[in-house]
Amino acid sequence: MSQSMESPALPPLAGTVPRARPAVSRRALLARRLKPYLYLLPAVVLLGIWMYRPLLYTFYLAFQKWSMIPGTDPIYVGLDNFARLFRNEAFADSIGNTVFYTVGMLPFSILIPLLLASVTDGMSGRAKNVYRAIFFVPMILAPVSVGAIWRWLFHPSNGLVNLVLMKLDAIRQPIAYFSDPDWAKWIILFITGWKMIGFSTLMFSSALTGINREYYEAAAIDGAGRFRTFLRITVPLVSPMILFMLTMSILFASQSTFAYIDILTAGGPYGSSTNVYYEMYKYAFGNLNVGFSAAASLVFFVVFGVIALGLNGLSRRLSFYDN
Repeated sequence: MSQSMESPALPPLAGTVPRARPAVSRRALLARRLKPYLYLLPAVVLLGIWMYRPLLYTFYLAFQKWSMIPGTDPIYVGLDNFARLFRNEAFADSIGNTVFYTVGMLPFSILIPLLLASVTDGMSGRAKNVYRAIFFVPMILAPVSVGAIWRWLFHPSNGLVNLVLMKLDAIRQPIAYFSDPDWAKWIILFITGWKMIGFSTLMFSSALTGINREYYEAAAIDGAGRFRTFLRITVPLVSPMILFMLTMSILFASQSTFAYIDILTAGGPYGSSTNVYYEMYKYAFGNLNVGFSAAASLVFFVVFGVIALGLNGLSRRLSFYDN
């Protein structure tokens, strides 16, 4: 029986000089370590100029009083902007509308898109891509053009919606949707949600594509129906995307409504359709009080930051990954 023995390294022959490895200079080693960061440098510089510098300047302006008129300087007022902000009734109303838009957007960003993505996922061939493209078309339209289309559809005198409802005897006289406090914010929510559905459907469709089809085949063999398969297989496996879209919807729902509020209602009637973003805009460019606007921005920067951290922790705990 043979044994494998390790032969010890032989010493160099007499009279020969052992070959030394080439030494790496400190400059070359430093350049090698800095090289990845040099690729990131342009992006970091742009982020610093266009995002972090304005953010820090907003922190500074929150404690100042300034009208932005050329030749005037900011005046330090301490916490006065925050004290006035929390006593402002219009700002309190805008917080309520912000919560309304945030909660109201959840069906348009999660429930309806998930159902549409699941239905189209069962299609084959060109039909699947055609339907998904139709759902995504509103997302690529400019807010100004979308606002013009819906303003015509809901026009009080010759809008298509009023004409159809009157033909069906659903209403007796035209409704001024954008001038009625009972309708204005609901119409803004509907338009924003209609535009959001396409993006959310595309995101859920991409998540469904990554699911192993063997799970559905096994469920079909076991006799599970489509609804039970959806609840037991589809929902758990797309839970990371559901929680991601939940975070996106909560953080950006009211921001998405800003353009349609500005175009269609200007926050009215009587502040019934405004939100915190539009109020910040009015404080700065309508009332020429940039310090007041910066104070409101700072408050909601902290609020949404806490919400984002909470949703991030929730996502880590509840997300299910098929590894």
